[in-house]
Amino acid sequence: MPLFKNIRFYILIFSFSLSLFFYFWVGRTIPDGSLRPIRLGEFYALTAAVYLYVVLLIGPAVYSFKFLPWRGQIFKARRALGISVFYFGLLHAYIEFFQQLGGFSGLGFLDNKYLLAITLSSSALFILSLMAATSFDFMVRKLTFTKWKILHRFVYLAAIFILIHALLLGTHFTDLSTLIPQIFFGAIAVLLILEANRFDAFLAGKFVNLPKFGLTLTVVIVAITTYFVYSFLPNSGNLSLNIHAQHILLAQQAQNQNGQQLPANLANIPGLQGDRTKRYTVSFNPPQNIKPNVDTTLNFQVFDASSGNPVEFYNVVWEKVVHMIVVDSQLTYFTHIHPTQDSNGFSIATQFPKDGVYHIYLDFQPKGAIEQQFAFILNVGNVQAANASSFQPDTNFVKTFGNYEVTLAAPNPLKAEQLSVGQQTLTFTIRDAVTKQPITTLKPYLAAFGHLVAINRDTFDYLHVHPTNLTAPQPDANGGPSVDFIPLGLYGPIKAGIYRVFAQFNPDGKLFVADFTVKVE
Repeated sequence: MPLFKNIRFYILIFSFSLSLFFYFWVGRTIPDGSLRPIRLGEFYALTAAVYLYVVLLIGPAVYSFKFLPWRGQIFKARRALGISVFYFGLLHAYIEFFQQLGGFSGLGFLDNKYLLAITLSSSALFILSLMAATSFDFMVRKLTFTKWKILHRFVYLAAIFILIHALLLGTHFTDLSTLIPQIFFGAIAVLLILEANRFDAFLAGKFVNLPKFGLTLTVVIVAITTYFVYSFLPNSGNLSLNIHAQHILLAQQAQNQNGQQLPANLANIPGLQGDRTKRYTVSFNPPQNIKPNVDTTLNFQVFDASSGNPVEFYNVVWEKVVHMIVVDSQLTYFTHIHPTQDSNGFSIATQFPKDGVYHIYLDFQPKGAIEQQFAFILNVGNVQAANASSFQPDTNFVKTFGNYEVTLAAPNPLKAEQLSVGQQTLTFTIRDAVTKQPITTLKPYLAAFGHLVAINRDTFDYLHVHPTNLTAPQPDANGGPSVDFIPLGLYGPIKAGIYRVFAQFNPDGKLFVADFTVKVE
């Protein structure tokens, strides 16, 4: 067949052109920085997945729908579509592995979940490379059609590996009851039904005594129906495969305020073990006439609200008994410090950099209770000089802080309802500001590779969030280049508004703060 009359030629040209379109479109619409390759890698991964689905769908669809036009051309196109799957998968792998991870040297900094996901995706890419290399007519003749067909059956194994890879690492799959996963699994359901129909026809030809109603199709339909019915039942949002499924359940229960008992398996989560009904008060007596840039000692004491007795025993959460966050009313100043306990409660000496109103937030966990949060306002110097925060949501989420470039990747838009129950993730990626190389030497700070605080610009609502990885790393461990955070409404729904986000990271022991401004709808 002449080259320009071959449908495979046009599919390959289209795939190559599509990859160039994504490259230039992302380059024009996303500011220069590490967010650009992240988005490009996502487009290539999605395109590869769509191509792979079409490849898998062609066989059972053509078999099930005999009336389809151009059935021969559709079959002929399948090989070129398979090559396109490998092409886009290879582009995705290059961007994510060599540009985001930093190549093979970055493997030593990944946890077991990431290593498993990368192993599976690498195996899938190897299988797809064999598919692509043997998709030409002369290779079919060389292998013989029977052997070639057996070899290309491994595309199903590659698809399974890619599915698991997406479930492990895909940001849209932290909660399987949301829209994108449901569309994803709906497409898989269609494919399984068509494949089951074709497999039943095969079995009927081999075993004449089998039931005539389609045994495989019946099993598949029952399984799919069960999954989707369970997915849409009330409180079925717990289908998350990620490690924060327990946190998400707690957030949902906290907002229902229905007095339900928490599951016993929540007991091992830091800060959340204890009686949710216990209540406390805090006596905070700051000095009078506090001046800026002068050492000031802050004292406070915690009391049991039911008895009035002072509280003396606390759990250590993230290496400290108390975490104190201090910001000014303009939300330009941020510090995270740790008061020490004495016979009269807690105290700490600190300074305030300028006149104005300051907001102080306390995190602590009395023995037998869950983690508590309290907030206070403190006047320093000439409070008439204080101005409200005027920050507007950032339009560029790639910023430089000293020697480091930080990229914030978050869903657009951020939704208060979804954030409240852990359905949206904030990802920070740290790079060298000069070389743009990913930083894979994040050191633990307070038993984590990062800490996150978000404060509402107008209401000063406060969220203190820790990374999704709840296991405290060893003191000499390395992390990075990315750290994921899942905000949760553990004390009630997260409110809409503009939030100042302060993230702390500790690359090579050089602690710094990255700040962004985001809008929550």
